[in-house]
Amino acid sequence: MNARTLYTLAAVAVTFALAGCAKETQELAQEVGLLPSTCGSDGARLQATIDGNSYCANAQVIATGGEGSAFVTGFDLTGSSIILQFDTLGVGSHAITEAANAVVYLQAGASFVVGPDQGGTLTITEHNPDIRRLKATFQTTLFNAMNGQTRTVEGNVDVIYTEQQ
Repeated sequence: MNARTLYTLAAVAVTFALAGCAKETQELAQEVGLLPSTCGSDGARLQATIDGNSYCANAQVIATGGEGSAFVTGFDLTGSSIILQFDTLGVGSHAITEAANAVVYLQAGASFVVGPDQGGTLTITEHNPDIRRLKATFQTTLFNAMNGQTRTVEGNVDVIYTEQQ
């Protein structure tokens, strides 16, 4: 074997060894303290389970509300997002349908929405209009009209929203 072949094989071996030991970017960032190990904080949290996989809006959470309704949008570090529309802020259970209390999940350019045969439940567990605090849980099945795929989503939000003008 010549020196060039040996060098190439050594480089490939080192690459595979490093790749085998590498952690997920998010796990590494949590380990070194760049990201918290929990999802969000009180008043700034949107987390969900999507088809059994954890989702955390750990990049940004935006919440706006007023006149009995609200919008909450959360982005994760990969650019995926969940958008929740609250048509009412009354404590209790409310139906998620095509026409009410919308949920949208955007992932890698694909959008999943509540379809005609899907639905779900949005349960507002707390709403304090004085401090604009909103807590809720949701569960629904979402549909992608382009490819027919569905996503089962269940999660919760705990946000302090800004007043819409």
